[in-house]
Amino acid sequence: MSLENGWRPDTPVGDSVLRRFLFNQADLGDLIAEAAEGRHARMPGVALADVGVPVPYLNQAVLLKPVLAADGPVLASIDEFFAPGSHPATILSAWPTPDLTSRGWVLVGHPMFVLRAPVPHMFRSNTGVAVRQAHTLEDLATAETVAVRGYPLPEAAGLPPNALFGAALLGGPLRIRVAAVEGTPAAIGSSHVAYGVVNLCLAATLPTARRRGAWESLVWARIDDGPGLPAAAFTSDDSRPGFLRMGFLPVTRFTLWLRP
Repeated sequence: MSLENGWRPDTPVGDSVLRRFLFNQADLGDLIAEAAEGRHARMPGVALADVGVPVPYLNQAVLLKPVLAADGPVLASIDEFFAPGSHPATILSAWPTPDLTSRGWVLVGHPMFVLRAPVPHMFRSNTGVAVRQAHTLEDLATAETVAVRGYPLPEAAGLPPNALFGAALLGGPLRIRVAAVEGTPAAIGSSHVAYGVVNLCLAATLPTARRRGAWESLVWARIDDGPGLPAAAFTSDDSRPGFLRMGFLPVTRFTLWLRP
C-alpha cells in the first residue's frame, strides 16, 4: 500500500488548502473556456483549458501533482492539447519543475502563493471608489477593457466584446467586479469560490488609478464572497506587499511557464 503524499488520484480534494486551490483554479479555467466556446479537459495529473484567445493566462494547464521529468506523460498531454492552437499558453505548477525549454516552453517566473485566514475585517472603501459586480454583457465588456489596458494585455486589444468573458459567466460561480474611481472604471477583480477556498483571480488596475484604493477595495470585496473561508491567490512580487499588509501569508512559490 502506497503512503498518502497529498497528490494521489484518490486523495480527497480537501486534503490541503493547496490542493483545494489547485482544483478551484482548474474549475475556473473550465468556466472561462466554456463561456468563450473554447476547450477544456482533465487528464491524469493535469487540468487543461484553452479559451481560444491570445491571452496566455487564460489558456492554462494546471498541474495537479508534481512533474519530476521533462519527458513525462503529463507534459506530453499538455503539448498535445495545445498543439492545435496558434496562441500562447501557460503551465501553472505549485512545485518546482524540470527545465521545460527543450519542449518549447519559456520560464516566466515564480509567483507567490498567498493565503489569508477567515478572520473578520473592518475595511470601508475610500471615498471616490465604488465597486460593483458585473451583471450584464456590457459590464463584462467593460471589465475586459480594463483588463486589457491595466494588466496590460496588448495581444487582446481589438478582440470583439465578450471574447474573454462570455455571456455564460453571468450569474455563475465566477464573480467579476469593476472598481470605478471618481466614476471612471479603473480596476477589475474576480473571485471563484469552490472547494472551501476563495480564489482571488483575474485582477488588473489602470496605471492612472494605482494607489487610489481601487485594488484594495476589490480584494476586500472578494474576500467577503466566502465568509468563513480562507482566501488565496498567486501573485507577482509587485502585488505581494499589498496582500501582506492585508493579512495574507506568503506560503510557497509556484512555477509559471509560457509557450510563446
